[in-house]
Amino acid sequence: MKGLSLKPGGELAYFRWAEDEQAGNAEYVACDVTGSAVAYLMEPVRFEGDIHVRDLFSLLERNPALVEVFSRAYAAEYLQESKRGDARANTGEYDPNDIEYLELFFDWKKDPVTGELSGVHKLWVAGIGYELRDDIVEDGYLLYAAGSRIGWAIKFSPVGHLLNYPLRFNPQVDVVDDDDVTHTIETVRVPLPTLGQVIHAVMWELSWGGNPQETEAFVETLHAASDEASLSEPMRAQDLIDLLAKPDEK
Repeated sequence: MKGLSLKPGGELAYFRWAEDEQAGNAEYVACDVTGSAVAYLMEPVRFEGDIHVRDLFSLLERNPALVEVFSRAYAAEYLQESKRGDARANTGEYDPNDIEYLELFFDWKKDPVTGELSGVHKLWVAGIGYELRDDIVEDGYLLYAAGSRIGWAIKFSPVGHLLNYPLRFNPQVDVVDDDDVTHTIETVRVPLPTLGQVIHAVMWELSWGGNPQETEAFVETLHAASDEASLSEPMRAQDLIDLLAKPDEK
């Protein structure tokens, strides 16, 4: 093993090549770099064991410089929110209306004329539901077939609701046509994201509406503009798209 690893508890290990002249051999040796995470932001990072959102906040807690790097995403404010002690338990038990894990993924678009790729630097995060055991039907229409998974938007969700969800990276990237995002041009694989991309993805999603107080106020505004009763909860991604597409409906 070599490179950077993120472990449960927010620990970082960097594996360096070390030679033992006396023993006459060489191997990769793990070095604890948790307290100097800011120096490794550009390193590709692998997850060692089960990594949860709470582990990223543990890493931020031990790295003031890291909090400053992500100040535009209100890292200090959301770090404080994560300490409120209201973290929702995650049992991992099957629930068709809940999230199983949060997926980190890339969303690349290709200009069909110039061949230029856009979006290659940004990592995204979304909720992935459990593999459905039964069809989900509403008003006589099949919404989701058994065996599929529901995508959940997590924007506006309080930090405490997300801390105990696992984080998983999807290395498969569907490159879509910039003029027609329903058309996949090709599929590629990306071995690992950088540590900076992982932290930014989660912090950007949390801070989409601003700091915690601004997000709460924005949710209240959306409540007043819609019939949705639980925007502070994860919601189906398509439902969120539909809602934000109709901001003037009262």
